[in-house]
Amino acid sequence: MQHKQIIITLIKDHLTNTCFIHGLNALGWHSQDYHLHLSDVIFKLVGIPDENEELFEAYLDWCTKMLKTEVLMDEQQLEAYATEIYHFLTEETE
Repeated sequence: MQHKQIIITLIKDHLTNTCFIHGLNALGWHSQDYHLHLSDVIFKLVGIPDENEELFEAYLDWCTKMLKTEVLMDEQQLEAYATEIYHFLTEETE
C-alpha cells in the first residue's frame, strides 16, 4: 500500500470513528474514551507540525461537516471525500 493510500485509509477510519462518537453522544453516552486520535497520526504522516492549530481546526471542520451528509453510506463517496481531505492537507504543507 502506498503512503498516500495509507493516509487516505486513516482519514476514512477517522471519519467513521467521528460518526460513531457523535452517534454515542446523541444517545447520551459519554464517549470521550472512544477517540482514536487518528488525526495525530495523519498529521505526522503528512508532515504537518503539531503547532499548526489552524489547520487542525480546519481538518476537524471537514470531519464534522461530513456528519450532515450521507458520505458514510457509500464507499465511493467516502473514498472521494477522504481523498479531497488528503489533497487539502497536502496542499497546506507545500
